[in-house]
Amino acid sequence: MWRIEYAACELRRNEIVGTLAPDAIFAERYEIISLLGRGGMGEVHRAEHLALGREVALKVLKARATPDSEARFEREARAIARLEHPSCVRILDYGTWQGSRYIAMELVDGQTLATALRSDGQFSTARAVGVTRNVLAALAHAHAKGVLHRDVKPENVMLASRGISRAVLIDFGLAALGDEAPLTASGMCLGSPSYIAPERLLGQPHDARADLYAAGVILYEMLAGTRPFVGSSPEQIMHQALHRPPRPLRAIRKDIPRVLDALITRALAKDPDKRFADAEDMLSALADVPLDDEMPAPELVAHDEQATTMTQLALPRVSIWARVWGWLRYGRWRWTRAAD
Repeated sequence: MWRIEYAACELRRNEIVGTLAPDAIFAERYEIISLLGRGGMGEVHRAEHLALGREVALKVLKARATPDSEARFEREARAIARLEHPSCVRILDYGTWQGSRYIAMELVDGQTLATALRSDGQFSTARAVGVTRNVLAALAHAHAKGVLHRDVKPENVMLASRGISRAVLIDFGLAALGDEAPLTASGMCLGSPSYIAPERLLGQPHDARADLYAAGVILYEMLAGTRPFVGSSPEQIMHQALHRPPRPLRAIRKDIPRVLDALITRALAKDPDKRFADAEDMLSALADVPLDDEMPAPELVAHDEQATTMTQLALPRVSIWARVWGWLRYGRWRWTRAAD
């Protein structure tokens, strides 16, 4: 399985050395700049297309790869080639050079969502919903093109730091194409246990709603600062995902809107028939969530005094003792400031 942070491996960048040295020329047109990450299938390098002067993310399959790895690598290239969306990584080139297959992709400068979660902890409602909207928009586009991602997780979501602020879905190494035969044997499941839908854990047939489950896990994690199911082993995590409900989000954060809590509960339903029908359906539900910077404005009340119309805030009733205490505090503050 491919388990790297793609274009934001800053935590490991100085700890690993790639098989392609910096300044090396690959495929007669890419100059290697640095190693971004390494996984079980190969490496991802930051490289520059010599003729175009454009930096790319160059994913190179390791030499002597297994036939299964080669098939998955080729499928990843075909999957990305179907997609044209701002929140989906774009493919620029694909080929074989000196026996090594490679994919040149858009280089998304920034950090992964996983890195942001480690450094920032809990996200605000507005930030979490904004990232999720981008992810769901990417999934809606991919699903419409017959592509199931099947590995939606924070490590595979890039938060772009240049140009338009956006979240970008990357790494389609485990993608399934609806019009092609599956590469994974029946009863097997590939991916990260914390983000795999229950039906996939059971080896059952699955569809786009499994990706929506993973999106729900990510949204929960951004808001709670922890995943809905945790454990000391993959087996513990899978058992919880199959048999236990997640801890209610509002038990962790009281400021979470109830409508958002209900949305996440639906996205994490163990029965796919109880989840959202598709990514567009979940996107529509997110539109009803009040965000931190979109809270309802205070109620305004018209007040007429001496033929002059003015507007005042509708305030709750306050006791006489609270009014006296407020007057004393305010009056002393004004007197002190005046004396200074």
